[in-house]
Amino acid sequence: MERDNPDKRRLLSELCSWCGVVIADGPVLTLEPSTIHLGGPAAALTACTDDHLAALLDHYRRRPFVHEELWAGKVARAEESAGGVLTAEDLTEATGLDLEQIERCRAWIETQQYRLGRPC
Repeated sequence: MERDNPDKRRLLSELCSWCGVVIADGPVLTLEPSTIHLGGPAAALTACTDDHLAALLDHYRRRPFVHEELWAGKVARAEESAGGVLTAEDLTEATGLDLEQIERCRAWIETQQYRLGRPC
């Protein structure tokens, strides 16, 4: 997985996750859902207004729960904390997931990247 540079991550964190507007002034409202927004920094959602935060909350409440999505977030946070890609053994220790869960979340990530038209 390619690591984002700090400038790109900063720019991504300043986009509203609902409307995509660049948030230049004022407070950025953030939300860390139990789901993972691929491509977003640290899985955080940002909103430019209270209305857009409410819309994001409503959207994520209505989404079906997907275990692999949650596991992908655990793997991403473990790899970010370690500063790179971890071995399967290291991932099981860092996340509490077993090898089957790790494989299922990797397959889910690849499926999402394919669906979004991003190279793996």
